[in-house]
Amino acid sequence: MSLTPTQSRKLHELSMFDGLDPVEHVNRAIDEYLIKQKLDFVPPKEKDISASIKERTPDAKQKGALWISGRVDKYEFSALVLQQPANTSIEKGRISKLSIWDPEVMETSGSFIGACIVNYDRGWDIKPSKLAEPYYKRIISLLGQKVNVVLKKQDLL
Repeated sequence: MSLTPTQSRKLHELSMFDGLDPVEHVNRAIDEYLIKQKLDFVPPKEKDISASIKERTPDAKQKGALWISGRVDKYEFSALVLQQPANTSIEKGRISKLSIWDPEVMETSGSFIGACIVNYDRGWDIKPSKLAEPYYKRIISLLGQKVNVVLKKQDLL
């Protein structure tokens, strides 16, 4: 990781002002950041996370595919689930796209990607972090259970 030109310039100006080495400023900033982090966070267990599907919509571009949206605790999610497994899907399964986001962050920031805790679009844009992993796993589990039933019903129609 490197500093932007503006950050580098401001760091140099600060060092000229107070006489400290720029590396000392960087070390102090990192230490301050780490102290503020809540590293004792214990993620919820998958079984304790509530998840529900709100809507299922057929994808007009792909026969048999469904857009599924829902909620997992405070987060919202949207997934494109294919009728057949694909090489570009999560673990070569049927989930081709999956986004999990915080609606409050999206509302305040106006940025969808900035609000995402997970984003997969035929490849990982934002992999599940340790904090996001239980929510990701709960959604994968929910989709695996519910979608099989829906897709089988479609086949029968």
